[in-house]
Amino acid sequence: MSFMQRFMDWMQNSVGPATEKVANNAWISGLQKAILKALPMVLVGSLITIYNVVRNFAPSLPDLRPISTYTFGLISLFMVFCVPYYILELKNVHKTKFVAGFTGIALFFIMLNPTVTDQGYVFNFSGFGAGGMFVAIVAGLFTAAVMLLFRRLTFFKEDSVMPDFVKEWFDSMLPIFVVVFVGWLVVIRWGFDIYSAIVALFTPLMSIAQSLPGMILLYLIPTVFYSMGISGWVFQPILNPVQLFAINANAEAAAAGAVAQYPFTAETTYAFLSLGGRGATLSLVLLLLFAHSKRLKALGRASSVPAVLNINEPVVFGTVAWNPILMIPMWLNGLILPLITYFALKTGLVPIPTEVFTMWYVPIGISSWLVTKSVSGLILTAVNFLVSLAIWFPFFKLYDSQEAAKEAQAAAD
Repeated sequence: MSFMQRFMDWMQNSVGPATEKVANNAWISGLQKAILKALPMVLVGSLITIYNVVRNFAPSLPDLRPISTYTFGLISLFMVFCVPYYILELKNVHKTKFVAGFTGIALFFIMLNPTVTDQGYVFNFSGFGAGGMFVAIVAGLFTAAVMLLFRRLTFFKEDSVMPDFVKEWFDSMLPIFVVVFVGWLVVIRWGFDIYSAIVALFTPLMSIAQSLPGMILLYLIPTVFYSMGISGWVFQPILNPVQLFAINANAEAAAAGAVAQYPFTAETTYAFLSLGGRGATLSLVLLLLFAHSKRLKALGRASSVPAVLNINEPVVFGTVAWNPILMIPMWLNGLILPLITYFALKTGLVPIPTEVFTMWYVPIGISSWLVTKSVSGLILTAVNFLVSLAIWFPFFKLYDSQEAAKEAQAAAD
């Protein structure tokens, strides 16, 4: 048995099932669901980015940036509600899932550690946005853990005539108190700035993610798993906080007249890496249109429109998944394109994205322009597309010849 076959068997029989098990864990899945539910608020910020392009040519149009401020700029607040809510839902603790979300918000506000003045509490608004994502996740997870700890506790007997909603009120009071009391004790009573501590704790993670090895691995690993039919959405609980924090920091740097520092953002991924979908499969779809195999040519036609919109499930599950010949070029794209892109962004050849734009279904080239406002961004997209085409070509030719031979043999029989 060849090394490649042994590797494929190991991935299929050991790694794949283990990954699926982790992804189906209520805590991980709850984070994933929370992120997906909050994403529409980020997409509104993307619409404002498009609007601002139009406004550059028509300055008399109203300034709609506050809309982004009160959507994308509140992403942590939305997250801290959704995280405990979905964890409890997945744990089938439905009676307190809404209360858990409310309690998470209460704890998050305490952790923001506002300044107390004669006029009241003064919050740093940036803490509600992507900069507070890690804090919101910690607050949400802690709230969910406490709620689950007290889920079987009740002050009423089974034969109590008290209405169920009244029982839920009283049974929720103790876990709510515990969560808020812990927040009060740590932040207010002991004076510990837990918000800054959590941000500092995750800062090394940001440094690693924004390094060349980090950017390559964080794009390559989901690409490898996607080539096995495991969706990249599995990794969103890790990727989204990192990328949202990065684009928020880049936007703040640009607003302050400073230079953006973080190359690995969702905007970078959609503009320069996932051309046609994860693994840069638009090139493969283009090649399929010229295939000698009738099946592959038909698949290319069926996949062409989705590929233009960066939807690549048809081509991935139709040709790539668990196909060693085409899995290898997909992995190579996941390795080489981040390398080229990192070099271009960090050397200043292409501006690091500073505009929020997460509309992944926008055709390539458009997002490149919107997030960089530069011709060099378009050139980088074109270069990466041509590189991906060169990577796919020899493997496609081999696979196409094999499939065409099979079809010819079947026709002869």
